Amino acid sequence: MEISYWTSRWKKNKIGWHMQEVYPPLVSYWNRLELNAGDCILVPLCGKSKDLGWLARKGVKVLGVEVSKVAVNQFFSEMKMAYTKKKSGAFTIYESGNIQLWQGDFFKLKPSRLPSIDAIYDKAALVALPLKKRREYAQLVLQYCSPSTPMLVSTFEYPQDEMSGPPFSVFRDELEELYGNRFNIELLHEESVFEKLSKFQRRGLASYLREKIYLLEAE
Repeated sequence: MEISYWTSRWKKNKIGWHMQEVYPPLVSYWNRLELNAGDCILVPLCGKSKDLGWLARKGVKVLGVEVSKVAVNQFFSEMKMAYTKKKSGAFTIYESGNIQLWQGDFFKLKPSRLPSIDAIYDKAALVALPLKKRREYAQLVLQYCSPSTPMLVSTFEYPQDEMSGPPFSVFRDELEELYGNRFNIELLHEESVFEKLSKFQRRGLASYLREKIYLLEAE
């Protein structure tokens, strides 16, 4: 999707993907990332997710990347957090405590500008992108990974011909294609959300909708 699509959705407050609570599988499985206090977790396409604050309260450094200035400002406003900001290349970095939000185009993020990344939390970032962009996204993500950097990745599976994304359908074989050369891929959680997310039925989805959570660890 073009950047204008996402910035327009935020400006119009059409953000049906935003959750008003912390993502339950993050609470259940985040310890599988085996992070220590002070470690840094990268959260691509983070929006104003409640997960950012939850992770920060666990004592890790949170580095979120989000293209929408509206989303970033709303995050700090809703969290009632004061922040500083500075420019770094094509990004504006908003910082408060152990949270940094890099406002700008994720695809312009340069690994050389980032601190060492100890884990990556992909909460519906991959599924927000069409196929060609997913491949580009994964290539960038791999540049931020050391041989020991784990990833927690959420996906949706459904017949793509029944509904246009986002969110797009991403099956395990695509994860294997994108990341299988570097990571072991373990399915942690799977559930049907067809009834729970009935809004997708109004968009044409008629068969099934499964949500899956994967842990990617270096071989």
